[in-house]
Amino acid sequence: MAESPSSPPGLLARIAQSAEYSIAAALLLVCVVVGASLWWLQPQEPEATETAAVSTTGAAAPAVDEREALDQARRRLGERFSELDEQQRRRAADDEARRERQRTEAAAAADARREADRARLQAEAQAREQQAAVRATAPAVPAPAPVPAARRPAEIVDAAIDWSSCRRPSYPAGSVRRGEEGVVVIAADLDASAKVRQTRVAQSSGHEALDRVTLEAVGKCRFSPATEDGVAKAATAQVRFTWKLQN
Repeated sequence: MAESPSSPPGLLARIAQSAEYSIAAALLLVCVVVGASLWWLQPQEPEATETAAVSTTGAAAPAVDEREALDQARRRLGERFSELDEQQRRRAADDEARRERQRTEAAAAADARREADRARLQAEAQAREQQAAVRATAPAVPAPAPVPAARRPAEIVDAAIDWSSCRRPSYPAGSVRRGEEGVVVIAADLDASAKVRQTRVAQSSGHEALDRVTLEAVGKCRFSPATEDGVAKAATAQVRFTWKLQN
């Protein structure tokens, strides 16, 4: 990861480097000043031979000292530049080592995250498999039995005689003369199609003539079928007939 130039370590490094170059520039300036001083301090041409000889002999020692001082300044400057170069190389090596360490740590962190994700997915898959196995081995829960619907009473329709399909019985002449009256109940056994199979006197009027005439008339009539919940069925119809003389 590259460091921002405005971060504290980068800023300190730039300040230190600027200070080192400032020192080197100061040393270089000192050398220039010393050289200029030596040049300005050189003795002038002698007017006479004798004077020149004496002056040359006297100025030889200072000139040697100045050259030695200049050489020493140059050596110190060279050594300082060498130190600066070495410091820059070490700093560059340290920066590269730090970047390499950061890359290594980032790669290790990424590997750790991938390994954690893989372990999590594997654990989730194992949990799903275990749940499926438990469901497969668990006994099936029987479905609740349906609640029986409340039984409603059957809708029953009794068979009924259709007097429009036959003639009503007429009063026998003998019964009229004798003044016979009464109630006759005829039982008619019907099949599912309401066809009369058999008739009989279920309740007598007490007069044979009235019972016989009623039985014959009912046997010739049609009936509506008896039904249970709309389904026709065989049944016995009760036909009640009242005999009464009119005054």
